[in-house]
Amino acid sequence: MTDIGDKAGEGLNKAFYVSGDEWPWLATRNQLVANALGGIIGGCIASFFVLTIMTGNLIISIVAVFCQASIIFQMLGVVYLSGWNFGLSESTCVIVFIGISVDYVVHICH
Repeated sequence: MTDIGDKAGEGLNKAFYVSGDEWPWLATRNQLVANALGGIIGGCIASFFVLTIMTGNLIISIVAVFCQASIIFQMLGVVYLSGWNFGLSESTCVIVFIGISVDYVVHICH
């Protein structure tokens, strides 16, 4: 702010910034997104290994992980197209998406 004030000149160099509730929410939102992505990646990797071990078929495992990722990203696309901000409820829904997609695909592959 000091650099901006020095360049602005006299009368305009009295700038200040007041923080609202948005700054803490940005850090929380970043964590929610990071945790959601970590859950997606972790769920897909774990289901890949479990399916590979249980079915003994690498092709089925790869197709299953692709289907799981497709389901998750389609649901995230619906969230985005609906215009929802990524908040606490959306982060919780992503966890549910992961569980449902893994459960459904693993049962079909089995």
